[in-house]
Amino acid sequence: MSYPQGGNGWQQMPPPNMAPQPFPGQPYGPGYYPPPPKKKKTWLWVLLAIVTVIVVGIGGILAFVYYDSSRVVTVTYEVAGTDGSATVMYSQGEFGNLTTEEGVALPWRKDVELAPDAAKAFQLTVQPEPGGSAECKVTLNGEVIKQDKSQEPGRNAHCFGTAA
Repeated sequence: MSYPQGGNGWQQMPPPNMAPQPFPGQPYGPGYYPPPPKKKKTWLWVLLAIVTVIVVGIGGILAFVYYDSSRVVTVTYEVAGTDGSATVMYSQGEFGNLTTEEGVALPWRKDVELAPDAAKAFQLTVQPEPGGSAECKVTLNGEVIKQDKSQEPGRNAHCFGTAA
C-alpha cells in the first residue's frame, strides 16, 4: 500500500498485519512500552525476619528459665567466732525449714545443695555463747554472697537471701 508524501512522493508502507521493525539497538518497536518491572516484596522478608527473631528469642528465654530452674545450687555456710562453740541454724532448701545444731565447734563449715524445685533461698543464723561474738558467711561458687558479724557480744549474726 502506498501513501502520499509531501513533495509529490509516495511512501511504501508495510502491510497492516506486520508490526514495524524497531531500529537497530531498540528492544521494542515504536509506540510499544515494556511493562513496568515487578516490585520486590521486601516487606514479606522483613516480616519473616522479625517473626524469626521473636520466635528464637522466646525459645532462648524458655530454655534459660528451664535450665536455671532445673540446676542444683550448692552453697557453703561458714561460721567463725571468738568463743569455742555456738548454736547454728541453717536452711536446707526451703526458707522456713531450719536445721539446728547446738554446741558446734568453731570454725564450722557445711555445704548444702539447694534443690532445683526449691526457691533457692538460704538462711544462716549463728548464736554465740554468752559474751562471745560470731560471724557468718555464705558463698556460692567461691564468691561471697552474704556476710554478717555480731555487733555486740552475745548477739546473733544473720545471713539470709537467695542463691540466684
